[in-house]
Amino acid sequence: MRKKHPRMRSGKFSTDECIPPYVALEEEKQVLFLIESGVAYLAIPTFMKQFPDDYKGLRVRNKETFREYGGKI
Repeated sequence: MRKKHPRMRSGKFSTDECIPPYVALEEEKQVLFLIESGVAYLAIPTFMKQFPDDYKGLRVRNKETFREYGGKI
């Protein structure tokens, strides 16, 4: 299986294929991203460009907590 890497387009990285698993909570206007370790949480502002401006991006480090909110892995 080929690993997907971000592509450079117009001087910016495209994250279309590299977004981590997420759950969008519409009532709370939050998006929970499953990022267990590493510095990928620094890319949350980039991931949030795919969601409405008033949504807030949060990191979840535990798979069980992610599943409690309806996430599928």
